[in-house]
Amino acid sequence: MTAEKIDWGGQREGEATKAEHAFAMSLDTLVPGLDYWLHADDDGTPWLLVSQDIVEGDAVRDTLRLDFDARGIRGGWSPACLNWDDGVRAEEALIDLSGPDGLLYLADGAPVEDLARRAAAWFTAPKRGRWAD
Repeated sequence: MTAEKIDWGGQREGEATKAEHAFAMSLDTLVPGLDYWLHADDDGTPWLLVSQDIVEGDAVRDTLRLDFDARGIRGGWSPACLNWDDGVRAEEALIDLSGPDGLLYLADGAPVEDLARRAAAWFTAPKRGRWAD
């Protein structure tokens, strides 16, 4: 998959926002093969969930998930491999954003490309909190 051809999933109708598209293009260049899910809050506020399944044999062992929006990026382990928390913001799904595998980075005016670089570093970093290799 090239960055120009992100396979958007999710529950939100319509196109990705300009920021979501730029974030996904930048992130996909750095970490190809992630899944991108478009969502919106009840008030219509758009947000993007990015996930990576950890597959062992033929089964999904765990799922890392990251939320992106105008506030920044937040990530951690999905409590249910996105079986019930897809479409639920990280905070509402009680994702541990602070643990050794958590991520919380406020945008605070940072360029989208910087957020994508931070997200890529997080997705590719060794994970310690949930299970050890």
